[in-house]
Amino acid sequence: MQSPKTHMPVDVVQNKGKQYTIIGVGNLLQRDDGVGVHAVRALQPFFEDCSNVSCIDAGTLSYELLEWVASSDHTIIIDAAYMRALPGTVKVFEDDEIAHQFKHATAHSVHQITLRDTLLTSQTLYSKPTKVTLIGVEPDVIEWGTALSPKVSLALSSILEITLARLSVDGMQAYDPMTKKEAR
Repeated sequence: MQSPKTHMPVDVVQNKGKQYTIIGVGNLLQRDDGVGVHAVRALQPFFEDCSNVSCIDAGTLSYELLEWVASSDHTIIIDAAYMRALPGTVKVFEDDEIAHQFKHATAHSVHQITLRDTLLTSQTLYSKPTKVTLIGVEPDVIEWGTALSPKVSLALSSILEITLARLSVDGMQAYDPMTKKEAR
């Protein structure tokens, strides 16, 4: 796994020079809030042999992600998101839908910024990535603890399938880490 703070490359299938970044966001100590981190950790083995895919466990980082978002041709962000849906519901938002859907999102403290703010700042300071996809998961339990709730845990397989499908549309092929055969 790669840490955005070290900016060290990760050995994570080639696709004509395009760079892909998969970012898992969330706090592992707040149960379902950590779903993005759980998902990116589950996805990382699929891209072990890919030099153009970065899987980032972002935790609760914000501005530190600007360079990653700006330098990617396709950024996929996985995060818990309040969407007024049933717990465990997975929804996909593309590009401008993200800013529109989460325009009223607020940071929990003055030291944090929202994902929407991070993306807008990246657009302003750098060039906008070709594509940004947010895979949002409606949380069920946000409280102290490290285990995902059963409903959100069940959503992990959908998150993996959606992520692999989004990348395969771009011609990217992931390989099942157990069989070393195409995953999708």
